[in-house]
Amino acid sequence: MKQQWLNRCVMVEPRSFELLSLQAGKQLIFKNIKHAVRNSERGIIPIHGILTKKSETFDGLLGMTSYEKIHEEIESALEDKSIETILLDIDSPGGEVNGVFDLADFIYESRAKKRIIAIANDDAYSAAYAIASSAEKIFLTRTSGVGSIGVIASHIDQSGFDEKQGIKYTTVFAGSRKNDLNPHEPITSESLENLKSEVNRLYGMLVELIARNRSLSVEAIKNTEAGLYFGEKAIEMGLADGMTILSSINKNRSITMNEQTTNDLETDNLTKYRTEVLELIRLCNISKMPEKIGEFIEQSVSVEQAREVLMELLAERTKKTEILSAVPQNSGEELMMQVAKSRRS
Repeated sequence: MKQQWLNRCVMVEPRSFELLSLQAGKQLIFKNIKHAVRNSERGIIPIHGILTKKSETFDGLLGMTSYEKIHEEIESALEDKSIETILLDIDSPGGEVNGVFDLADFIYESRAKKRIIAIANDDAYSAAYAIASSAEKIFLTRTSGVGSIGVIASHIDQSGFDEKQGIKYTTVFAGSRKNDLNPHEPITSESLENLKSEVNRLYGMLVELIARNRSLSVEAIKNTEAGLYFGEKAIEMGLADGMTILSSINKNRSITMNEQTTNDLETDNLTKYRTEVLELIRLCNISKMPEKIGEFIEQSVSVEQAREVLMELLAERTKKTEILSAVPQNSGEELMMQVAKSRRS
C-alpha cells in the first residue's frame, strides 16, 4: 500500500497515525453536540466540532463537521430565494488541512451572491477561523474566542512501546523517502526537516488567505503568533468586527440560547450513546483490534460485552495483566482525534 505522507491527516499504517492539521492549542474542545439537534433553521450553517474533509457516518455522533457538508449547505442556501443572509454558526477548535482552503475560497467568492456573516459561538480557531474569515463580517459573543492561526504536525514514535511489547518491525522499501515518518522508528533529521518545510508552506498559505479575507497585512496575521484572542482585543486586532448577543439577532436568523425539554432529552441520549461509542473505540484501540469497532457498533454490543470479548481474544495472545499494564490509557478526546486522523481522502 502506498504510504500517503502528505495526505495532511496522514495514515502511515492501519493503527499508527501522523497528524498535519489546523487546530487550536494543545487541548481540543469536544462539546456542543446539542447544536446538531437545535440548529436546523434554514440559512444557519452549523460548523461545529473537529473539521474534516469528507462526511462520514458518525460525524454527528462524534461532534464533527465536514467541509463537504458545509459546502453543500451553503450551496443550498445560495439557491434558496427566501434566504437573504447566510449565517455561519461556528463552534470549533479547527481540524484537517485538506479541503479548508477550497471551502474558504468558495465562501469568499459566494459573498458576491448573498450576504454571509460568521458568528463565533463560542470558538472559531485555526481552520474554523479560516472559514469565519471568509465571511463578510465576524461577530463575537461575550465569551467567544478566535485565532490560533497556525499549522501543527505530529509524529508518533512508538518504537519504545514496540520494544516493551517484544515487537520488532522490519520495513523493506524502495525510494529513500518512502519510509519517512514511520511510527515504529525514531524520526530522522531529514524527515523532520521535510515535515517542517511542509508545515511552513501551509502556514504561509493560511496566513495569506486570512490576510486577504480580513483586508489585513500578512505581517499583522503572523504577529498573532497563533494566539487565542477574545472580545474587544480580537476586534482591536482586526480579527473580528463586533460583539453581539445571540437573542438580539433578527427573528429569521435567531439562534436561541434557551434549552427546550425535548431537545434536552435528545441531547442526553446522544451524549450517552457517544460516551458508549467512545469507550468501545478506546477498548478496541488499547487492545490493538480497531477492526472490531465497526462490528461492535453495528451489533449494538454493550461496553461490558465488548470488554469480555476483547479480553478473551487478548488472553489467546498474551497474559491479560501484562497487556493492561503495558498499554497506555488514552483520553476520550485523543481517541476522537484518532478517528478523525485515520480517514483517507
